Amino acid sequence: MAGSSSYRTPNETLITLRENRALSQQELAEELNRLATTSHGAQLTLTKKSVYRWECGETTFPKRFYQQLLAEYFGVPIAELGFKRPHLAPATAPAITALAGADEPTSPSPEVEREQQRWRETRAALGTTRRALAITAEGLYPDFRLPGLHNTGVIAHQSWIPQSPVSIQDITLTLASDTPPPEITGGEAETADVRPWSTPGHRYRRYHDVIRDLTPPKLFENRLCFRLTHLEWTTPEIGMHFGHMGFFDSMDTNEALAHETALRHLMRDHNDELSTMKPSWRRLPFRTLIGDPFDLSRRPLMGAVGTLTIRGGESPSVVLHQRDGNKVAGGGGMTHLLPAGIFQPSSVLPAAIAADFSLWRNIQRELAEELLGHDEYDGSGHPIAYNDLEPFATLDRALDAGDIQIWCLGVTLDALTLCGDILTAAVIAPDLYDHLFADAVNTNSEGTVPARALPFEENTLRYLREEGRLSPGAAAALHLAWNHRHVLFA
Repeated sequence: MAGSSSYRTPNETLITLRENRALSQQELAEELNRLATTSHGAQLTLTKKSVYRWECGETTFPKRFYQQLLAEYFGVPIAELGFKRPHLAPATAPAITALAGADEPTSPSPEVEREQQRWRETRAALGTTRRALAITAEGLYPDFRLPGLHNTGVIAHQSWIPQSPVSIQDITLTLASDTPPPEITGGEAETADVRPWSTPGHRYRRYHDVIRDLTPPKLFENRLCFRLTHLEWTTPEIGMHFGHMGFFDSMDTNEALAHETALRHLMRDHNDELSTMKPSWRRLPFRTLIGDPFDLSRRPLMGAVGTLTIRGGESPSVVLHQRDGNKVAGGGGMTHLLPAGIFQPSSVLPAAIAADFSLWRNIQRELAEELLGHDEYDGSGHPIAYNDLEPFATLDRALDAGDIQIWCLGVTLDALTLCGDILTAAVIAPDLYDHLFADAVNTNSEGTVPARALPFEENTLRYLREEGRLSPGAAAALHLAWNHRHVLFA
């Protein structure tokens, strides 16, 4: 049974049992599949995701057969696996479950199939037109366009952009575990058009349920994330305030907004090519419900830390990322910052949450994953020993020595999804850059990394803008970094 709370208790007992066997989550899943076949004649397809859900507390009480397999494999009683039996549901629970409808094993009706196929077609069209739709959505917020960034899909509140880049070492981060939940969750009636029927007459409960059933990307897990609740650039002590949220909270609002926009603003011309219509608030009930995109009490804002990585020196250059829509849940098909990652801890354990509540730690992990090909620090296992592991130890020393400088450029929104980008720029001394990234990968779990670095100069920026593939976050970071280049390279 999956837990319904965003605040889950990790199963540290199960984590310890696995790690004492020196197994990854994927390896444990394969061992259990093998045990089921050899000892019980059963064919299972347990995956890394299955084990992750047990360990992070998303699934608090797995099926009895799964518990039996775990007990047999580890040689312990079922009672010592760390699972907690859920309380019995009240008598009315079956009726509530039936209304949800997302997990009922019934044969799809023609009406359900039509609704779901329509959803798939819109989702596929969204994947190829995100930038065009972001520019369309930008037109819905004329008061929040940034000078120099018109027609890039970027919007921002004036108070969210500092007048000059701020060193991340000067930013105070505050995490509050008692932040009130947002008013909007994505389950409102206004999202009905983007949640197709799961069974006749019953719609999926949330947008992420539809993604998981109909078009699951390679990576799709409900991980713990830091929710931006307030930021202040003007006080003597510059600060950013956060609470907690789940990754699926963002899918239920941000991707639902994108789907609604695609549903109402895409059309096919006489050549059957997709094109966008003029921006209009008509028939956008969910976006209308959200209202002010900068009111962070209304909706959960999951900030992604996007970093413009710059090889410094006399001829600075940058690298960018081609995101693959088949591998990521959002932003596919666009040229984005490298690295970029959701602001979240590397593990659900309390010690990791405390250690990873840091923009610098987030940037370090994403550099290791996206440029060096490290396995993803996916929210499972024990906290990272940053002082002992590479490249983290070298990066820490370089930051202390001034060979790496990290600047925050501000926070912007993608007008299509209203996702937040915490924009940073990392200026790395050329010798250190060449040493760190001598073995940089060409592909990673989210897309491809161009082999050639791009000169950081005005002609390059003009070319990238005219090419028409820059994500809103990348366009904003490049523009702001260029405007403040004298500060970044001082």
